[in-house]
Amino acid sequence: MVPPDRKNFPTEAEYQKEVNRLTEEALRTSMERTYFPPNGTFKEYEAVCVLLEDPDSRIHTAAQEKLRSYGPAVCPVIRAELQTHEHLSEPAALVLVADVLHDFQRRALQDLIAMVRHSSETGQDLPLEEMFLALSRFGYPETDAQDVRVLLDDIALRVHALFMKSQQHNELGLLLSMNQAFFEEFHFGGTDDEDYHNPTNTYAHTLIRQRTGIPISLSVLYLLVAERADLNVVGVGMPAHFVVYHPELNVFIDSFNKGSFLSQEDCKRFIQGAGFSFEPSMLEKASNTAILLRMIRNLIFAYTKRNQEWEVEALHELSAAILEAMNQEEE
Repeated sequence: MVPPDRKNFPTEAEYQKEVNRLTEEALRTSMERTYFPPNGTFKEYEAVCVLLEDPDSRIHTAAQEKLRSYGPAVCPVIRAELQTHEHLSEPAALVLVADVLHDFQRRALQDLIAMVRHSSETGQDLPLEEMFLALSRFGYPETDAQDVRVLLDDIALRVHALFMKSQQHNELGLLLSMNQAFFEEFHFGGTDDEDYHNPTNTYAHTLIRQRTGIPISLSVLYLLVAERADLNVVGVGMPAHFVVYHPELNVFIDSFNKGSFLSQEDCKRFIQGAGFSFEPSMLEKASNTAILLRMIRNLIFAYTKRNQEWEVEALHELSAAILEAMNQEEE
């Protein structure tokens, strides 16, 4: 997919809307090519929709199974159907097609819960990359892990190339190369205020396409590239903000603000300015489990604002399951 030219859109929100539209269109086309009959395109899908509106439960259950057989790639089409009602008009049929989407989303939740339980049993932290991808599959079951990893690899290779050309062959030179690649060349940065609470700002699937997000999701991407580039950084979950910290250089990196450097005193002032009493523990490394819980809380808030009750309830259940696993570990 070729991204649209930002110059043609007066606001960031309009630009992001067009990016999302083109992304859905590209995925829909890809799904047609991969999953639907080569000579029928959407004819089979349209026939399935007719069956979904059949009052006979045996028939519409079979139609649901047919949709599931297409795999996660059917999800963009289902989301479009739920928004436009292009092929379905009966409320009961829309519920049935939404159930198919939710089934794919539940699989992602089950993967996350399994990861957390394994982490609890082994005493190891969650694998950040696998966790981030599984969470993305909740929002977008069609998330392609390979697409995400290829981009992360490409950025890391660019970091290496810039570092080799740098006159500073030390940690600072590597950090500067990282910031140039991630923020300046691959154009990652914070979203605007009016779009801040959009769930797309959290998921890897949409983040790698729109290149804008919220502090914690951008920081996770930054950490995953840094790991590939052998840059020693950790995530720090400050109150009301999330940053990356380089222990050797003793500097904080603000991924939301194009990688600007912050001192400990800067962070302290930010925390106090946000209405909190500063504690040194607020600048400690965040575990990957803590990162997951914080991302879930952000998504619950975002979906609540959009009145997406199913997602809110599912994420509350996920959060409760994670906390239960953590409590069992402590016992």
